[in-house]
Amino acid sequence: KSGDKSADIPPAIGSMLRSARDFLTHEHTLFKTLGLKPLLVGRGQARFALDLPAEFGDGEGAVHSGLLTIIIDSIMGLTVFTALDEFKPIATVNLRTDHLRSAPCGERVICECICNAVENEIAFVTGDIRLEKSDAILATGSGAFMVGTRSAAKGSRL
Repeated sequence: KSGDKSADIPPAIGSMLRSARDFLTHEHTLFKTLGLKPLLVGRGQARFALDLPAEFGDGEGAVHSGLLTIIIDSIMGLTVFTALDEFKPIATVNLRTDHLRSAPCGERVICECICNAVENEIAFVTGDIRLEKSDAILATGSGAFMVGTRSAAKGSRL
């Protein structure tokens, strides 16, 4: 795995990421429940540890696969910010998540993502979610994120 490159992140982005980390770990209802813990936040990369609580279970001992999709989409989005030189809003425009095996309730997982490129205001990110104990891959993902999105004009129906 890559070494820590947090010193490569521009100060304004670093400040925003610290605020986002604090919000996600202490205030965000879902991620607080998951025990989100940052392991690495560097230029174009992020790695977080999370729990898979039974309350997200499918009734058969595994968490619902949609939870893994939410996790990987969220960590990919955060990873995009680490690759930018200045803060710009982003939006997921394409997300593919492949679920390789069931994610057992009660396990701790690692989600690691890399921003491979930012070209023409689109960021391309890949990532995976693995069991912390065995390093077994539970899900992989790839996504494209629009950089510099704007909200609809006031009064717009779009």
